[in-house]
Amino acid sequence: MKSLFSGLIILTLLSCNSSKNIGDYWNYNIPNKDFTDSIISLPLDYGNSKNWMFYADNNNPKEILPKNYKNENDSFHDVSVFYIHPTTLYDGTNWNADTSFFRNNKLLRLCLENQASVFAGITKLYAPHYREMHIYSYTDTVNGYKAFDVAYQDVLEAFKHFINKNPTNPIVIASHSQGTNHAVRLINDYISLDESLKERLVLSYLIGMDVNKNEIPIEVCKNAYETNCFLSWRSFNESYYPRKWRYGNNIASVNPITFDTDSIWSGKNKHMGVLMPNQKIRFKKTITASNHLGMVWVKFPNNIIFNKFKSNNYHRADFNLYWMNMRENLKLRLKQL
Repeated sequence: MKSLFSGLIILTLLSCNSSKNIGDYWNYNIPNKDFTDSIISLPLDYGNSKNWMFYADNNNPKEILPKNYKNENDSFHDVSVFYIHPTTLYDGTNWNADTSFFRNNKLLRLCLENQASVFAGITKLYAPHYREMHIYSYTDTVNGYKAFDVAYQDVLEAFKHFINKNPTNPIVIASHSQGTNHAVRLINDYISLDESLKERLVLSYLIGMDVNKNEIPIEVCKNAYETNCFLSWRSFNESYYPRKWRYGNNIASVNPITFDTDSIWSGKNKHMGVLMPNQKIRFKKTITASNHLGMVWVKFPNNIIFNKFKSNNYHRADFNLYWMNMRENLKLRLKQL
């Protein structure tokens, strides 16, 4: 049992982000000058494999799948997934990451293992590098929006390459945190302007940020089978109301265990396991979850040990807590195509 409790602590800290608290700016370097685009070089060449974290033609899905995952019941589908990773740039004085940030980046590797792996092996997975904005951009929004635009232009160019590579088959967008901000803009400013492209977008996983129900021209997925819709959730401790996050009934929220939009608590028997930082699925039938005012409230077993190590905010574990449920539900939805 001790390994579970220590694992949960690690999970909330290291899933796909820095272990530092994103509000503790005094603990690390932040941009110390106003944004300037003079440090941004030419657009990235997404024909160069170095500008991709994962590229279906070049990378082996087994390298990022959980170590104890059994894939005997998996079937491959001719569906292409475009995954946009969350913020990993916490430390530094530049508003955007440069290309040297791509190399041997352990946090980006964690993003593949803990998040993008949901789609690996049963779809064609593509995950671009992009010159993401510094986490401080969410505080200094005057400079931050300019940094956001630089990052988005990379995402857009990568997506254009992705579409040229996959010109006819169904596509899925998957994102988390900063990646979801880019995904929402991509859907509104690019995909929705092309009706044939919009029709090919069969699922959008817009995770870890508040997305209004009417923010994009796509309906929220209302059950476990639906396609041509989007899923969104943000994970918090039961009864917790975050001070710095928006919530309300206008914000989309899908229960990532049952994939319903109602407020009924899922049964423990429906929880299929947590993806731990050691890349193993463990602790089935541990978590229950419920939609509440545009958030997903999470409940662990109520005992003195769990209560000691609970977190109010499970943002960094938005994929890990429900990895197996997400994987199995994806397979179910793909069968509907």
